[in-house]
Amino acid sequence: MIKLAFIIGYGALTLPTLSKVLSEESVEHGFEYIVTRDILCLKYVDFIKQANAIFIHSHKLPRDVEEAIKKGRAKLVLSLSDSYSHLTRANFDVFSKAAAFYKTGGEKNFRGLVHLMLKGIGFNVEVPELEEVPWHGIFHPKFGLFNSTKEYLRTYPHALKPLVGLLFYRNYALYDQLSHIEAMINALEAEEMGVIPVFTYGFRDPLLNTPTVEDSIREFFFINGKSIVDAIVDLTSFFFLDHSRWSTSSQQRFKVVSGVALLNKLSVPIISTITSFSQSVDQWLEDDKGVDYLTQVYKVIMPEVDGLIEPIVVAGSKTSSDGVKTYEPYIPHARYIARRVKKWIKLRRKPPSERKIAIVLINPPCKNLEASVAVGFGLDVPESVVRLLNKLREYGYNLGKSIPKSGKELIKMIMERKAISEFRWTSVEDIVKSGGAVAFVDADTYMKWFNELPLKVREKMIQDWGHPLDVLKGKVSKELIGMVYDGKFVIPGLIFGNILITPQPKFGCAGPVCDGRVCRVLHDPTIFPPHQWLAVYRWITRVFKADVVVHFGTHGSLEFRPGKGVGLSPYCWPEITIDDVPHLYVYVVSNPMEGVIAKRRSYATIIDHMYPPMMMADVLDEINSLLTQYSHAKHLGEFARAKVIYDQLLEKAKKYNIPVKGESPDEVVEEIHRYVSAIRGTQIEMGLHIFGHPPNNIDKIAKYVATIMAYDSHEYPSIRRALADYLGLNYDELRVKPSEVNKLGLTNSETLELLHELAIRIIKKLMEMKVSPAQLSAELVAKLLNDEVDKLFGGDYVA
Repeated sequence: MIKLAFIIGYGALTLPTLSKVLSEESVEHGFEYIVTRDILCLKYVDFIKQANAIFIHSHKLPRDVEEAIKKGRAKLVLSLSDSYSHLTRANFDVFSKAAAFYKTGGEKNFRGLVHLMLKGIGFNVEVPELEEVPWHGIFHPKFGLFNSTKEYLRTYPHALKPLVGLLFYRNYALYDQLSHIEAMINALEAEEMGVIPVFTYGFRDPLLNTPTVEDSIREFFFINGKSIVDAIVDLTSFFFLDHSRWSTSSQQRFKVVSGVALLNKLSVPIISTITSFSQSVDQWLEDDKGVDYLTQVYKVIMPEVDGLIEPIVVAGSKTSSDGVKTYEPYIPHARYIARRVKKWIKLRRKPPSERKIAIVLINPPCKNLEASVAVGFGLDVPESVVRLLNKLREYGYNLGKSIPKSGKELIKMIMERKAISEFRWTSVEDIVKSGGAVAFVDADTYMKWFNELPLKVREKMIQDWGHPLDVLKGKVSKELIGMVYDGKFVIPGLIFGNILITPQPKFGCAGPVCDGRVCRVLHDPTIFPPHQWLAVYRWITRVFKADVVVHFGTHGSLEFRPGKGVGLSPYCWPEITIDDVPHLYVYVVSNPMEGVIAKRRSYATIIDHMYPPMMMADVLDEINSLLTQYSHAKHLGEFARAKVIYDQLLEKAKKYNIPVKGESPDEVVEEIHRYVSAIRGTQIEMGLHIFGHPPNNIDKIAKYVATIMAYDSHEYPSIRRALADYLGLNYDELRVKPSEVNKLGLTNSETLELLHELAIRIIKKLMEMKVSPAQLSAELVAKLLNDEVDKLFGGDYVA
């Protein structure tokens, strides 16, 4: 009997419909068949070997199954997956029709696919025409299918409310996998928002010319060229924008893409929800790490490349005994996402004069110092905050009667009022007396917030820090009390109109009763934050009612609090802490590793700031000079002089604790040379960066740019290498043999430093001449080089 085999992957959403069609067609036409999920197909190897026609839509087949297809008797093999295109046995016409039937989908088209395969192996059957099914459109479970946004909004009862775009895959609608979509729609509508639920194919299929996510956005979220949505919630996977999926060079996918202009035109937050590929809701909740690694890649990492934010789990998945994946919504998070979206829209629509902002200053461990507040890696936080306040005032924000004139004045105000957390020499009484408390949280208010937390969270918090009522009454050991005054939690900080500036709550600081033991919990990932932590953040979001929270500087402790690694739950402290309020985090651009932790774990929108101006470390000058003298003495045959210099070198090396292991003088000198070169080649900061104010001093910028370009990258050679090549020098030899004297009569180490100085001079000249990139030419650079080389090297060495 004729045998047909269908191997289906990618969640096998099509499998139930395809099974129904095959069951009916097999009765009518008399053939045997199997239709199986790719992860279960190994048990059908014998059938696959005997099959007359095989259809494959899978990214991964067991090796035995692949071999069975290769060596089997099938005259017709149709593989729609790139990874197994080599298995295809069909002419292009048949293959393209099969692809169109399957990818367009639906019961009628699956019947056409079966007929096409039967005809391909000799059956006398009629192959129907393809039934057109929309590749993208609007589908609301309650109101049906729409081909245009205008038509949908004429029918939709919530059309006059703030509108949220919802994106999901076409197959979810086509094969009735809408439970998590419905949950998200219901949650958004319950928060008094309208939803435009758009299904999309998601990427460009060159055979079928299917629409990408970008195409669907243009089609349904704009009317007459104007964006009509206030936010987008994304339930698709992979990259959000078109990253040249069909490009032969995978590197091109990470270049700047044209879709960025589309996102700029939309100008709305795009929330990246997580649908787990392999975990049920219960499995995810029980997993300390969070979502599985494939889900992290496809639902977190790839979307955030395109600027999507707040990766929050909205659904888990289950696989039935026949291999079909179904999705189960996590309702608490659907509601949580809806609340966050509503807050983003509220922030967007509020007039600046009414917006409230909470600026949280990073407050590192005290290290026995009182003033460890308002710090950030490479950033002048106090000055940056003051300049931000001035800019906010320009834009119409309410900042009260007066604000600090400088960063120094801000810090002075903070320290005079003691608007900080308790320290070893600062008691909560001092804070309140000096005016550093902006508010207090009483027991009733705090217990309302505390009782909102899941039971397990409350129990662990009590285990770590005592019951909150006992803390407020002073019935626990003094080192556990923390920022309690007159039976209330203290909220420290300064308020300027609608702007709150507050230090991040201490995590494990015992204040005046510090004995050095409690603060050890700072780096214990299992210890929950103390009660005042929750009191401060809940006061910010529930009483002060901040429209946005801004953590200012790299980095605080919020994103490192206990909870899952990626894909947090209501039991995780970063999610508990940030509540449902939009969160911005001012972070140094040079620290993406910890930046993504803040982005993923505290649902932060990262606002990068420049690294501070850099220069090379001009240190160990004495030793560097002795090394040069030694090399020249050896080169000139002045061995007695070289011996004297060598003894001086050993003495200086000992003074500066430079390790020396070599046995011969040359080995020792080479060791010291490498050590000094490494130190002098280190990039160091020239002051701190002020947010939004890049350096404008030409000398400083020239040094900065030359330092940035000092080393080779994976894409471009260093500026030093380019200059060395221009001078006819071997750059690699200059680096590998620093003490060797080259054709310029200089040591290679000296030459490298002169090349750096040459780079600085050329960059400075170009800046002084105000040369634009369009005006830059090889002739101009050559002329400048000749002039500067003569000055630096004492002769024209231009190749």
